[in-house]
Amino acid sequence: MTDEDYLRRAVEVGNQKAKPYNYGAVVVDPNGNIVSEAVNQVHETNDPSAHAELLAIRLAAQKVGSYNLGHYVLYGSHEPCAMCFMAAAWAQFSQVIYATSAIEQEKRYELKNITLDDIAANLQNRTILAQHMPLED
Repeated sequence: MTDEDYLRRAVEVGNQKAKPYNYGAVVVDPNGNIVSEAVNQVHETNDPSAHAELLAIRLAAQKVGSYNLGHYVLYGSHEPCAMCFMAAAWAQFSQVIYATSAIEQEKRYELKNITLDDIAANLQNRTILAQHMPLED
């Protein structure tokens, strides 16, 4: 499978929910296997941390038996918020790839004039690539 295939799967997972809550995430291991998938559950659980990305990271870490997901890739239907991106950085993901940018959604979350690239460039002792990869219909 390609990056585009995994992104399409993240979108498909997210589309289990109606817009604007159709956030989906997929975690892929170094061998190209999907380890976990999750859809946004914030409203159902009344849990502000139940974002698709965090749920997928938690499930992947449980399955792998480690919080260290180095060399894994997190794919998201939408650009992750700072909380989700930092969780990916702490889990040591090699990449976070997303289909729809926050600007395209007219959202910038809680940070103003700071991009994921800005956050990634200022991490200590961690390297993570944030990549916007728009999907063509």
